[in-house]
Amino acid sequence: MVTVEHWSVFRRGRDGGNPCPVVTDAAGLRPAQMLAIADHYRHESVFVTGVSAAGARLRYFVPKHEMRMCVHATIAAITALLGSGAVPGGETTVHTASGEHQVSWGDGDPREVTVEQQRPSFGAPIFAGDDAMATLGLPGESLAAVAPIRVVSVSRPKLIVPVDDAAAVHAARPDFPALWELCRQVNATGAYVFAPHPDGRRDHFVARQFPVDAGYPEDSGTGVAAAALAAYLADGLLPFEPAWARITIDQGDAMGRPSRLRAAALAGPTGITRTSVSGQAVRTGREHLDLDALLPHHDLPEPELR
Repeated sequence: MVTVEHWSVFRRGRDGGNPCPVVTDAAGLRPAQMLAIADHYRHESVFVTGVSAAGARLRYFVPKHEMRMCVHATIAAITALLGSGAVPGGETTVHTASGEHQVSWGDGDPREVTVEQQRPSFGAPIFAGDDAMATLGLPGESLAAVAPIRVVSVSRPKLIVPVDDAAAVHAARPDFPALWELCRQVNATGAYVFAPHPDGRRDHFVARQFPVDAGYPEDSGTGVAAAALAAYLADGLLPFEPAWARITIDQGDAMGRPSRLRAAALAGPTGITRTSVSGQAVRTGREHLDLDALLPHHDLPEPELR
């Protein structure tokens, strides 16, 4: 038996947020078992494989493969560990397949947790806008005229697609095989479509994320994409002195799971040196799962890491 806690991260309203199963004592689990648990719940799931003075070791799975990094799952796992007293103080390091990430938190209830990502890398602008719009089920004229489509990575690469208004974001009806093929061609793990929020604030956006071949078609709140978007927006506005560019993103409305994420990028004369995402997690349940009933076979191959 394994104990699984259920958390909702980035929730905006009672029914919102990104669901996340958390196993805080996963040191004895095999990767195939972790994959089976993620497939059982059909959500990104996080497994704590060790906690020490050096930080927490985390592994992340979606129903079809292992992931290098997942921000909302990190927020859920750290909040769960804080509740049990496993991590003290106000910050720690999480060790993941994408490297080490600093995590800090405040004193509120629920706690605001901030996960630092890596210095961003940028792909060249993609000029096949009509092709990208077609894969998203949108007319070509929906593409924002003043910003390029490009891949940005702060731990996992995302295809950032700017469209002209929030209505276009919510109207997207992707041709998923074609969209996945486009993402694979540019080495992206998902497409992140965004537009300015209708409230007119310069730092407020709406977005949707379509992850490549994850086992479900859309995310309700995507931290790595939010940090990539902060870097994307800050890249063209580099100040003479380092300054944080902070944005708020509403996501999940098209799924009926409204979420709100806060992302930031530290920009200066040498480029963007830091990115981060902040949010809260709320526990929604807890159960014991029978692994023998879930996974009777013990010779399954190692899941692919993406």
